This record gives sequence, structure tokens and C-alpha cells, in this order.
Amino acid sequence: MKPEEPLLFADKSMCELHGYMQRFRDYVEPFRTGSELDIQHIDLKYDHSLRVMHEAIRILETLSVSEEFALLSRVAALYHDIGRFTQYSRFKTFKDSQSLNHAVLGVSVLKKTQLLDLFDKRQRQLILTSITMHNKKDVPELPSSDHVMMAKLVRDADKLDIVKVMIDHLRPGKEKSNVVVLGAKDEPERYTELLVEQIKSGRIGDYTCLNYINDFKLLIMSWVYDLNFSESCRLFYQRGYLDYLVELLPDTAELRHLKSKVEEDLLQRIEPTLSDFNNEFFTN
Repeated sequence: MKPEEPLLFADKSMCELHGYMQRFRDYVEPFRTGSELDIQHIDLKYDHSLRVMHEAIRILETLSVSEEFALLSRVAALYHDIGRFTQYSRFKTFKDSQSLNHAVLGVSVLKKTQLLDLFDKRQRQLILTSITMHNKKDVPELPSSDHVMMAKLVRDADKLDIVKVMIDHLRPGKEKSNVVVLGAKDEPERYTELLVEQIKSGRIGDYTCLNYINDFKLLIMSWVYDLNFSESCRLFYQRGYLDYLVELLPDTAELRHLKSKVEEDLLQRIEPTLSDFNNEFFTN
């Protein structure tokens, strides 16, 4: 991990966030052992966590929420993958189906450590619920609209960064880590038709259909249908993620048509979505 630059914050909550960033760094450092590849995998998740936090900050800047809700959301985004470090240390994989659910591991870590000890029970529950929900296929009914909004915020921030990481990792000619692609087979012209059908119907792709590296690209494309905020949709479109993903897929009429449909659906979703939430923190 590179040394962090000193941070200057204009408000108290951001100063508090810097303290949680330092705690996170201190927690991760002991996991940076083993081979050079092992350390790279740990650093990959550490850097990802920081970027997810910054993606959450970008989304929060477009929302009218209280300072408290914003701080809790930033910390939840920062800690969302904290279970990954124990997961990789024990199993040398990031694939939950071959190890343990990393979100559940993360909640266990946070309950056993003092990383959240400055928050009260209600605040800790909001953070822990968001972490529990961040890797589920769907967000179920939760205790309050605040739980729902924070969970969806962390999910969006997570997806926005994973897309960038995976596009960079999957570029032609770049050596692919079997850990990063979850063991998917590298057969450049092959993909799973069922994933295409799921996307055509406006659904997020199913991880159980992940057979080829092209399936990974299709799965990421399907995340358009699980973005919850207008800003998330705007960033996905503005950054050209959809174009990059299609460029990395086989050039077939079926996939070109699929791209047009997803792009049309994405543009329709770049509309205000605040009405979907009745957040008690909005006016505090």
C-alpha cells in the first residue's frame, strides 16, 4: 500500500472519516504477507475499498441527506469488503462459493474488533446491514428506509468501482488473475446464452451462470439493472463503461443488439430517484 497523503477536511464528519481510514489501514497491514501475488491481491481489495468510499461520496453529493447519514454511509462503503482479507488469508480465493460469504465474514470482523466502537448501536446496525446486503442479488425488506437507502448506496458505489477494475483487468494482452476472474475459463469467442437472455429481460445476471471470462463481462453489463441512483447511472454512462465492455466481447449481431437495448434502458434511468426513498435523515 502506498503511503497516504495528508488529508485536509472542511467539515468535522470528513475529519472523523479520516480516522476510520487510518483504522482500516492498520487492520489490513498484517494481511500483507506471503508471496508478491498474495500481497497484490490484498492491495487490490484495499485500494478497491478506498475507491468505493469515494464513489459513495460522489453519489452522496447529489443527495439531500444529513451529515450523520453521510458519515455512516462513507464508513459502510469503506468497510464493505473488510471480510475479503480474512477470506483470502484463509482460502486464497475471493470466490464465496469456494470459501465463505465475504459479507458475513466482514460483519463478524466488525463485531469482534473495535473498528466501529465510536458509533452507537443504531448507527452500527445501519452500517452492518449495508455490508450484509452489499453482495446479495437483491435487497430484501429491511427495518427502515434508512437501511434500504444506505444498502443501495453501498451497492452502487461498489459496482461503479468493480466495473472499472474489471475492464482494466480484462483488456486484451493483459495477464489475467484466476483469483480476480473467479476461475472463469478464458475462451475468447464463448459466452453463456442464458446470461444474454437474463439481460434482455432487464434482469441482473446470475453468478451461477459464470463459465467464461466473457460471461464476467456480460454479468457486469447487467449491473445497469441494479443501479439505484440517478448519479450512479450517469457515471456508468458518462465513463463509457458500456462501450468498453462491448469492445471486450465477441463482435456478434446478438451482442451489438444487446448493447443497444442496455444503453437505451440506462439512459431512461438517468432521472431523479429520490422519490423512491423516504429517508428520515433528509431533513434533520
